[in-house]
Order: sequence, then C-alpha cells, then structure tokens
Amino acid sequence: MRLSARLTTRLVAALAASSAIMAGMAACSDDDATTATSDPAISVTDVKAGPASGWSDGGFKPDLSALRCGQTAADPTRGITDTEITVGGLAYLTSPSGSSMTGTDAGAKARFARANDEGGVNGRKINFVGVLDDGNDPARNGSQAKVLVEQQKVFAAVPVMTSGASYLDTFCAQTVPFFGWGFNSGFCNTSIGFGITGCLLPEKDLKATATTYGVMINALFGGDATGKTLALVGNDGDTARTGLASIARQLKSVGLDVVYLETPVPNSGLADATPIVSAIMTANKGAPPDVVLYGTDFTSTLKLTEALGAAGYKGKHLNTVGYDPRLAAANLPGLQGAYTSLQWQPGVDLSVPAVKQMADDLEKYAPGTPLSLPTIAGYWSADLFLAAATKAGRDLNLNTLLKLMNDDFTYYVENAMPESRWPLNHFLSTPCTSVVQMAGDKYDITSDLACGSYTTS
Repeated sequence: MRLSARLTTRLVAALAASSAIMAGMAACSDDDATTATSDPAISVTDVKAGPASGWSDGGFKPDLSALRCGQTAADPTRGITDTEITVGGLAYLTSPSGSSMTGTDAGAKARFARANDEGGVNGRKINFVGVLDDGNDPARNGSQAKVLVEQQKVFAAVPVMTSGASYLDTFCAQTVPFFGWGFNSGFCNTSIGFGITGCLLPEKDLKATATTYGVMINALFGGDATGKTLALVGNDGDTARTGLASIARQLKSVGLDVVYLETPVPNSGLADATPIVSAIMTANKGAPPDVVLYGTDFTSTLKLTEALGAAGYKGKHLNTVGYDPRLAAANLPGLQGAYTSLQWQPGVDLSVPAVKQMADDLEKYAPGTPLSLPTIAGYWSADLFLAAATKAGRDLNLNTLLKLMNDDFTYYVENAMPESRWPLNHFLSTPCTSVVQMAGDKYDITSDLACGSYTTS
C-alpha cells in the first residue's frame, strides 16, 4: 500500500537515525581509502562468517596507557546505597533534523524493571531516573551531563546515545562510567566508556582492519561477492567522510571494487537527487554498480533509494537506517527489497530466547514501544551494565566496577549480542553484523548475527 503524506512524514520524523551510525559502524580504521591500495589482505571468497563469540582480534595489542579518564573516583559510592543504584541516561530524543534516538529510554526502562522484579543487583534495586534529551545540541549535551552527576547523582550513565561527546569533560572529571551505542568519540580510548558494540570511531592511526563488510556483502550474494562493484554515498560531514573511507578500505582489503566514494548529501536535506543518481548510474565504467551502500540519514536514504529505482537501478541497496517494525508494517514502497545491516540479531527473530525475552519485557514494562534500533540499543546497554554490576558483587562501587571491566571482562548474549571484550573494545568495534531485507510488511533475515575478524598491519 502507498502511505499518505501525513503518515510518511510522521514515520520519517520518528525513525530518522543519524548518518553518524553508519559512519561509526564503519570506522575500524581511518586510513585514507581514496588512495591506491596494495593487494587485498584476503580474497572475499575466503571471508568467513563466524560465530558471534570467539572472533579473532588479529593479534591487535592496545596501548592501555593511551586510555583517557581515570579509573579511580574521588567519591566511589556516588549514586549507590545499601538498597539502590541510581542510573540515568543522555540521548538526542529530539533534534532539529528530526533524527532521534526515541525509544532508547523505554528499552533501558524495560530491562531495569525486569531486573528489579527479579530482586535487583545483589540486593540493590535500580533507581532509573530516565533519559535527558540533549536535542542534538553540543552545548546542551555538556550541560546535561552536569545535571546527571551534580543534581541526579547517578552512579553510571545508561544509556548514552548522543551524536557528540561534550559530556566527556564532566564524565571524566567525575569518573562516571557510561554505557550505550558507541557511535560517538567518547566511547573510544576512554577507560569509562563501554559501547555495546565497542568503539565505532577509533583513533586515526589505528592499524587494524575488520572483514565485517566482506561478511556483509557476501551475504547479499549468497556467500560469494567475487567481482562485485560498490558505490558509497554519504552525508556532507567529517564523520561520514571518515566512516565511508573506512568502509572503502575494508571492502578493498577483501578485493572488492569501490567505483564511487562521495559525500554530496547536505546535512540540511537533499533537495535534488538527480546529480547523485546520474553519477552513481554511470560509476562502473558507464554502468551502475552492483551495490549502493548508504552513509546517509533516513530521509536522504529513502529519497535516493526511490530516485535510483525510478532511474532503472536494478542492483542492491544496503543501509543501516531501514530497520523498524513500523516501516515494515506500513509496507513503505521506497524500501521494498532494500537491505539493512544491524550489529545484533534483529528484533524480529523471536526464535532466539534472549530476543524473545527482550520483546516480552517491552510488552510488559513499556507496552506499545516498537523494537526499533534505538529501543534495542537502550535495552542491551542496560543489560551490559547489569551484567558488569552483578559480577562486581555486593562490594560494588565505582572503583570496583571499573577495575573489573578493564581487566579482561567479557559480555555476550547468546545468538543476540556479539561478544565484546574489555579493555580491547575501548579501541576496536566488534566486527559483527546481521542483515535483513524488507519484504512486503515484514523483514526477512538475510544473514543471522555473525562476526568477521581483524587483520593488523
């Protein structure tokens, strides 16, 4: 069915996700991918989709002395009493562009509510004070970090889903552990930031490359993407440029051919898709590429996908913003057949016990909340915090929590969330992905959650 203009507008406003997510997912290395590369480190035919735990780090050895922020708090019992632990989050629940992390608060709330019903954390209940909305404003982001610490006296910030990291000055100074989806720089090279999929925007000189995108593109072609060509298009911004360059480097490292790498989409919105569509349709020696990979916001992704279809493009569309039950239920025409990559098992797969538990928790504690990407990220961020706090035992305080997590701590939810390892994932992302395809009013799972590996240079 075709959506009304009013419904389309509501969906876009509710579902729009920052292109920083796509760029962040990619940034396993910031080497300049536009320059000539040497022979591929591995052929795409040899890229294997491995299990969600036990992935290889390629021998990467992080320099722990490079970690910012201390691990010893001046007030180690801030936000914790004999009976409760106070936590609260920070996210852009609204923004001028319409991009938002709406739902991340409900996801965390549901997970904390179940924990409390089960007795809390070693006898302490979670006092979840909610999520502050920074409006995607850097100044507000910084000021609200102070509110969380100085007024609400949180033990930890959960979830953190912000496009910028102005919060970091306060969190570092006050030793505030924070947990979230690591698509801003605060989750990288800090001893107090724990991203559910690791650090997605690592340091520029990191010499480690993941095969994640090889796994992803292989999944689109039945396991063998040999000889396929790709166009990478992104928003006009430093994060997107860095991220797409990193994606290109990953693709080239497994022998795939990137024939278009541009970031021409204005952050204010795409008025005319024609020049971009024309360039993509002739990028492969006068012909279209096999795959168009989008590092763009939801609105621009939808507009470009529709425009390419109207121009006769028959290849595959791959984005990171096209997964949401509301989109599928609305049978959105522009995304039919498009693929979306996620960093965890899709919320539609209720055959996985942990995913079914998440869906049940949302239904019980936040009824009506869709299992969107922000909702899922908020839920698993809370779960990561609970896992660490539980393992720390009754002796939990800020110092014991950080000592535990930065000394060979591992988090893994079977078949639902990839294994993360600390302190390693302060420096690297987890090299893992799943892929879904919109098919009518539902999503088909093209590839279950699987992990690639790292190569180092």
